[in-house]
Amino acid sequence: MKISWNYLQGFFTDKLDKKVVLERLTMAGLEVEDETPVAPEFSGIVVGEVISCEKHPDADKLSLCKVDAGSGEPLQIICGASNVAVGVKVPCAKVGAVLPENFKIAERKMRGLMSYGMLCSGNEIGCPDGVDGLLLLNNDAIPGTDIREYLDLNDSIIEFKITPNRGDCLSYTGLAREIHALTGYTLKDKELYSDFLAKKLENFSFNPEASDKCPHYVGLAIKNVNNAQASPAWLVKVLERSGLRPKSPLVDITNYVMILLGQPMHAFDLSKLNSGIGFCLAKTGEELKLIDGTDASLVKDDLVITDGSHNPVAIAGVMGGLDSAVTEATTEILLESAFFLPEAIHGRAKAYGVSSDSAYRFERGVNPDIQHDAINLAAKLVLEICGGEVVGSIHSVKATQPQVKISIDYADMLKLIGEEIATVEIDKILADLGCQVVVEGDKRVITPPAYRFDLKIREDIIEEVIRVYGYDRIQAKMPILAHRFNSVDSKLNQLTLWKDALVSMGFNEVVSYAFIEESYAELLADKKHDLICLKNPLAGLAVMRNNLITDVVKTLQHNINRGYDSLRVFELARVFHGETAEAQPLYLSGLIYGKHNAGWSEKSRQVDFYDLKSIVENLFSAYGKLDFTTLNDNPLFHPGRTANIIINGINVGVLGQLHPKLGQPLGLDILPYIFEVDTSLIQPEISYSLSAVSKFQKVNRDLAFILDKSVNVGDILKSINALQINDLLSSTIFDIFTGGNLPDNQKSVALKFTFQSDHTLTDEEIVSYLELIKQKVASEFNGQLR
Repeated sequence: MKISWNYLQGFFTDKLDKKVVLERLTMAGLEVEDETPVAPEFSGIVVGEVISCEKHPDADKLSLCKVDAGSGEPLQIICGASNVAVGVKVPCAKVGAVLPENFKIAERKMRGLMSYGMLCSGNEIGCPDGVDGLLLLNNDAIPGTDIREYLDLNDSIIEFKITPNRGDCLSYTGLAREIHALTGYTLKDKELYSDFLAKKLENFSFNPEASDKCPHYVGLAIKNVNNAQASPAWLVKVLERSGLRPKSPLVDITNYVMILLGQPMHAFDLSKLNSGIGFCLAKTGEELKLIDGTDASLVKDDLVITDGSHNPVAIAGVMGGLDSAVTEATTEILLESAFFLPEAIHGRAKAYGVSSDSAYRFERGVNPDIQHDAINLAAKLVLEICGGEVVGSIHSVKATQPQVKISIDYADMLKLIGEEIATVEIDKILADLGCQVVVEGDKRVITPPAYRFDLKIREDIIEEVIRVYGYDRIQAKMPILAHRFNSVDSKLNQLTLWKDALVSMGFNEVVSYAFIEESYAELLADKKHDLICLKNPLAGLAVMRNNLITDVVKTLQHNINRGYDSLRVFELARVFHGETAEAQPLYLSGLIYGKHNAGWSEKSRQVDFYDLKSIVENLFSAYGKLDFTTLNDNPLFHPGRTANIIINGINVGVLGQLHPKLGQPLGLDILPYIFEVDTSLIQPEISYSLSAVSKFQKVNRDLAFILDKSVNVGDILKSINALQINDLLSSTIFDIFTGGNLPDNQKSVALKFTFQSDHTLTDEEIVSYLELIKQKVASEFNGQLR
C-alpha cells in the first residue's frame, strides 16, 4: 500500500516526526518497504508569471520574456518553449538556482541578449506531466512562491507491507489510527458528513436476496452529474501519490473514499440498471464482461450484483460490469457502499483472473460500520465536483454477528509478556486501539472494534498490548518458571524418547505435507474416518490425511525410484478426522522395508513381521502391559501378518505387512511392514514399583502342546497369565512345529516357563504349577501334551 506522507500528516494536530513514526510502524508489524521522494532535490525555483513575450530578434524559435518572479523588477528570460505566452504562470529558475542532477542556473547570453534565469518544463524539475513545453500552473499561483511548496513537492511516497490480517490499515484513516495508538500523536476530530440518505429512491426495485453474505448494502442515486471533465488537481495528486491512476471524476471519487476510509465503492450508470438493483448468488451459465474487458463465466453461488431484470452487472466486491459502468456521457448514477463478508469475496478475484483494490480489501475485511459515512462523503464530493442533485437511497441492513468479547486477567498477561506494565497503561493501549475495556472482578472484558477481524482470542489481545508497548522495551531476563522435574511423565519428553529410540534403531524421521492426493487417499486412507476435502487444493493435494500410512508409503516409493533397496522411516504428526482438536490426534507411524541389516556373522534376509514387532516392543513396553491381538479385517494390511497393538487393555494402533492387493497399484514388488499408533491413547504416566532381586534360583520348565492350527498362540499365553501364578516369572514361546507325524490341521507349540519365588521352590510346587497350566490349555484350547 502506498500513501502520501504529507496527506497522512493532515490527519493529526501535531507535526509528525517521520523517522519516529516509520520506525514504530515497522517495529509494530507494518513494515515500511520503500520511501520515495515525489520530486528530486532542487532549489531556487519559484512561481513566475510571464508579463510580456516577444520573438527574439535573432532567433525564430526563441522568445524574449519579461517574468514576474516575485522579487520586484521583472526578469528578462529567453525561452524556447512553444507554449510560452503572456499571462501564463510557470516554474521559474532564477540565477543561482540548482536543478536536478546539480544543474546550476547562471546569467547567459543567447544570440546577443542576456537571459537571467530559465522557465522550466515538468521534466526539468522531475515532475513529468506529459506536455511538450513549460509546466503550466493554475491561475491561483502567486509569483515568487517556492515551487516546491506550491506543488507540494516536499513530500514522499511511503510503501507499506500490510500483512493479510491487518486489512484495517489499508487506508489513510486506518494508518492514522495505528500511528495514534503507537506514538500518542493526537488525531484531528472526525469529520461529520451531511446525511443524504433520508429520502427513499422511488420507482426503483431493490432485491437483496443474499443478505447472509452482504449484511449491509446502501445505494444512493444522483442525477444531472457531469463526468465529462477532469478531476481537480488535489484529487489527482492524492490518487497518484497513493498508487492509483486517475480515470474520471466519478471513478476517482470512489477510489478516493476507498483509500481515505478503507471502504471500496462502485458507481453504476443508473440509466443502465433497468430500474432496479439487487444482489444474489450466481447461476450456472451466466456471463459478464467486466470493466477491464475480461469475459467472466460466473461460478455458481458466487455473490453478484444484479439489475432490475436480474441480470448480473457486477461480481460483488470484485469488479463491475462494462455495460453498467460510468462513462463521460453518464448523467445519473447509483453509488454503492456495502459490507460483504470476507469469506464471500476471498479468492474470487483470483478465480476470475482479475485484480482489484476492492477485492484486496473486502477479502481481508472492511469496517462493517462505515458504509453510511463512505456514501455520504462520496455524495458530497460528487455534488462539489460533478454537480447534480440527490434523488434517493436504498438500504439493506441485517444484524451482523455480535462482536467477540474476550475475558483476560492482566496478571496472567504480564507473566507471558515478562514485563511489569501498569494496569493504567494497558487500559490506555487497548483504548487507543479502539477496544472497549470493562472491569469484571479481577479480570477485564475486552471488546475489539468491529474493524479488527484479527482479534478473536486472549492471545490476540496480549499480542496487541506487547506490540504497541514495544518489543524493544522488554528487558532480557531469565524466565521464572515453576520448578518441576522433567521425566518421561512429560508428554514432550515422551515424544522425544520415541524419536530418539527410533533413530537409535536405524530410522530416519520424515516430515510430510498434511495434504495428500485423492489417488493415495482411495488406496491408503483410513476407511473408518471420513476424508476432509480442501476447497482450494494445492497442486493436486486435494484431501487432508487421516492416517500417516499414506505418507510413509509415499516416502518409500520416492526412495525406491531413486535406487534404494532398504528403508526405515518414521513420522510423528497430526492426522485429521474432523475440525475439533480432539479430532486431530497425534499419530506415530514407522515403516521398514528391504534387507535386514545383517552383521558379519549373519546371512542377509528380508525384514519380517517379527522385526517390526520387536521394534514396537522396544518403543512401548515401558508404558504398561503390552499385548498383540490378531487382526484380519483391516483392508490396508495382510490378513495373516497383522496385529492390534494393545497397551493396558487399550487398542492404540496396528502393525503388520501392507496388504498384497496394494502392491500392484503402488508399484511395490516387495511389501513393507508398517506400524501406526494414536499417541493420545498412550498414557504418559508411568508408575514404578521397586522390589528386591530374589536371592533364590530360577527354575525353567518346557511344555509342548499339540493344538489345532486355528488356535492363536497369543491367546494361550493370555490364558496362562490369567491363572495368576505368583511364582511364574515369565512364559514365552520358543518353537512352533508343523508337518512330520502331525496331521495337516495341527501344530506343535513349545512353551518355556520360568519360576522364581522368595524361597527355594520344591518339585511338588513346580509340578502343581505345571499341572494347572496343562489343565488350562486342555480345557480352553483342547491342547494335548506332546
